[in-house]
Amino acid sequence: MHKRKKILTNWRKILVWVAVILTIAKVWLPESIITPLAEWTQKADSIVRSVQDLLNGKPPVRGKKWAVASKGRYSGNVDSVHDGDTVHIRDKDGHMHKVRLANIDAPEIKQAYGIASRDALKARIEGKYVDVNVVAIDQYQREVGQITLNNADINLWMVQQGYAWHYDSIAKKQQDRLGFGRYQSAQIQARQNRLGLWHNASAIAPWQFRQQQKNR
Repeated sequence: MHKRKKILTNWRKILVWVAVILTIAKVWLPESIITPLAEWTQKADSIVRSVQDLLNGKPPVRGKKWAVASKGRYSGNVDSVHDGDTVHIRDKDGHMHKVRLANIDAPEIKQAYGIASRDALKARIEGKYVDVNVVAIDQYQREVGQITLNNADINLWMVQQGYAWHYDSIAKKQQDRLGFGRYQSAQIQARQNRLGLWHNASAIAPWQFRQQQKNR
């Protein structure tokens, strides 16, 4: 039994590294190659995690109890990563929260760097215990929150790595002057160093991409 758990743990580590490598390879390889590999990695990781939970004596999750979205602070485990700025977090009472990362906007999944952005966030926090500060509730009843992992600002980290824009039009209403300036500086640095999505000098912001899709 112990040997099986060790094998599964090693497999999860391998899959995380594969996700990281695919994220880096996005710079050189076309989306048509990266997308199927990334989706396979995600499915394989989900299967390994489920088997690992069974061996650890954790019952399979048959349903999700969703918490009522509200402002405030709580901690929990990142259950899944939907895209580069939306995650599901299970709190200590077993309730699930759908959290939209505050003050940033990541590329849509169908947009360039959308999958790379999701996989970067997934490799960074999925399965990890994080702290959440919910600063607002959006029109879709999602919690809009600041996520920290071991005191590291994950929202800011996504901007620093070039996997999300600073959503400045919204952030002006939510961030203080110091926080706003920190995120702006992070975006300028990422753009100057051509990190992540900034490898494309003419990268389209997600809010512009969504508007283009509506106009079609």
